[in-house]
Amino acid sequence: MRTIIISTSNFGNAVSNYYRELGNEFVKNGFRVVYLFDGLITDLPQNTDNLYYYSWPSRRPTKFSDFIFLSKLIIKYKPVLCISNFGSAIVMSITSYLLRVKNRIEYIHTTTRQREIDSHNRLKIKFYRLRKKLIYKLNTLFFTNSEGTKIDSINKFGIKKDKIFVLPLLIKPSSILYRKKDERENAILIVGRLNPSKGHENLLQQFSNCLKEFPTLKLKIVGTGILRPKLEEICKNLKISDNVIFLGNIPNENIGNEFSKVLVNVSASFEEAFGLVNIEALREGTPLICTKTAGSRDILIENYNGVFYDNSLENSLQKALIRVLPDWETYSKNAKATFNENYCFNKNITDQFNFINKLIR
Repeated sequence: MRTIIISTSNFGNAVSNYYRELGNEFVKNGFRVVYLFDGLITDLPQNTDNLYYYSWPSRRPTKFSDFIFLSKLIIKYKPVLCISNFGSAIVMSITSYLLRVKNRIEYIHTTTRQREIDSHNRLKIKFYRLRKKLIYKLNTLFFTNSEGTKIDSINKFGIKKDKIFVLPLLIKPSSILYRKKDERENAILIVGRLNPSKGHENLLQQFSNCLKEFPTLKLKIVGTGILRPKLEEICKNLKISDNVIFLGNIPNENIGNEFSKVLVNVSASFEEAFGLVNIEALREGTPLICTKTAGSRDILIENYNGVFYDNSLENSLQKALIRVLPDWETYSKNAKATFNENYCFNKNITDQFNFINKLIR
């Protein structure tokens, strides 16, 4: 029986849930799947005949003990494929290379520009790029979440074009009853970390201008991060505090309800490799207004499921809302259609399995 090892976080977030469904698809087609969770998970799922669950020895798998642990698993299960994500990428790449696993895939989730915006340490950025370039040489293939991230990886790290493929994340269909426009709040929503790359400061300036046209409109902000005190201060200075609601962190399993209650999902990021929140919004029939980033260019179809705006132009968000809201029902219908066609497990997971299986044969 052929075996694959997938290193990811514990089930319960969008990325790990995607790998749970992908693993189930492999099992249905005669594979054995071994999951390696980071974060020192003690309450592991129950093993079955073809699904096995382990947790790395370290909270973040970067130590020699993690190398030894993975080496033993590779020797035991003899995988034909190892897939790594995020913090496990280095140890997975090195170990699987040294033990001659035939297929070694790293999933690239972030663009270099996004990392640079959120980090002011230039030496750290240079070190990161050099280290990544060396580690990437140990992998046989790469997956990434958008065409823009693929191009970034090719240009910045020298990955060959025939070694990297776009495989967007998929999520389950909504379990929430669809809300029509008159059943929704007069509000727009942004979901994401309160970090510089997400563009919240510029969004608040834009939203202030929107209130001239839409004086009762609310902006709901979901997320936590270092910028919250500064953002609250900006709201006070702009005199928009009554129209801006900070909701803090909301668990992923509840986020769909927030998208289903508002008129528009806004992505204000200066850079975004994918933008999972955008497909979560589409799932609920919520149109998009986004800045142009690596990810949003793949997800947003201009004048179909949403509209692009420029966070450097003073009234750009206001103009986008003026375009979307009068024809909201059409944008909403198209949003759901985009999700069902491109990002729903039910329609796309088998195709993704077939694609991967063909690559590793």
